[in-house]
Amino acid sequence: MPEIDFRNVRATYQSWGEGPPLLLLHSGGGSGAQWSRIAKTLAPERLSIAPDLLGFGATGSWPEAGALTHDLQADLVAQVIAANTDRPVDVVGHSYGGATAVRLAMNHRDRVRSLVLIEPILANLLREADDVLFPESIAVAKEFIANVDQGKPALGWEIFLDSRNGPGTWARISDEQRDQFVARADSARDAFLSNLANVTSFADCRSLDVPMTIVCGAKTSAPDRRTTELLKDCADGATYVVIEGAGHMSPLTHSADVTSIIREHLQRVDAV
Repeated sequence: MPEIDFRNVRATYQSWGEGPPLLLLHSGGGSGAQWSRIAKTLAPERLSIAPDLLGFGATGSWPEAGALTHDLQADLVAQVIAANTDRPVDVVGHSYGGATAVRLAMNHRDRVRSLVLIEPILANLLREADDVLFPESIAVAKEFIANVDQGKPALGWEIFLDSRNGPGTWARISDEQRDQFVARADSARDAFLSNLANVTSFADCRSLDVPMTIVCGAKTSAPDRRTTELLKDCADGATYVVIEGAGHMSPLTHSADVTSIIREHLQRVDAV
């Protein structure tokens, strides 16, 4: 697995295929491997690059506890891009990775050609809109952090995984998988803190002058759906796509639909 040194932290990424570069940013609790099925499908036409973000997969955690931000994640991603190409890339970000993708486009505009944002975690938009769903949007994050602080990481993971993947998810995975999640609880806590600290605003989103597709699962949570709607309303010219039957984890549960959406997005961008 290729790796780079990011400010003395070992960071890893995977790549598949060949062709124009496509960067894939994973959701919280996951890793770049989340994208393997989609990347392999696109391999004949695209070089897909999927980093493990700080604190996820085989990439090390940020050394200063509680100091992780999506801006740091974006800086890491920009360095991964630079290690692979000198041209702007198309970026697909899901959930946690979607929040990082937005910061990447803001802070490293020269590295980004276009964006596909699949239910990005941008709770500050709900707060800024004074939306009644804002407290719900941050409830799981706050509960996870509290459980880790109280020495109950397994409970934190159970609540999080069941909320994202359906009730009973935690109970169905193996003891080995549960142990792996628990071992990553401190890094995950920092990731949740980075979501809560993410101040991406409506003004920030309006400043994104790249072609954009926003994706939402028809069966996702109310806060995630509302976030995509708010983003759509302030992102001039963005394409908005709803995946029927999908929840929040559409890149895993509806990979064929997500692959088609990515292909259609790239065709639109290439035609400009």
